[in-house]
Amino acid sequence: MPIHWQRKLPLNATRPAYRTLQGWALGTLIEQEVVRACQHHGYSVDRADPDAWNRARGEARRTPFPGATPEACLAALEEAMCGIGDTCPECGKRRV
Repeated sequence: MPIHWQRKLPLNATRPAYRTLQGWALGTLIEQEVVRACQHHGYSVDRADPDAWNRARGEARRTPFPGATPEACLAALEEAMCGIGDTCPECGKRRV
């Protein structure tokens, strides 16, 4: 019977949830439901929800990415949103 080896991390070993400011920004947008993934293709799609956008900005001010200022985090959120549209580029259908 073959043995399948898996690398196991020690129980106390943790790594940060996000490694880059850009990854943190996209994760915050998803957590606050500003964007949603297309069910068929996985692209992020803007939900056009101003309340969710305000929650994401508030979260960036309260708990910024480690080592970054709140202003840099807000700029990262803005930059991430510039690359996200309200339609999926693959299927062309709006996913709201």
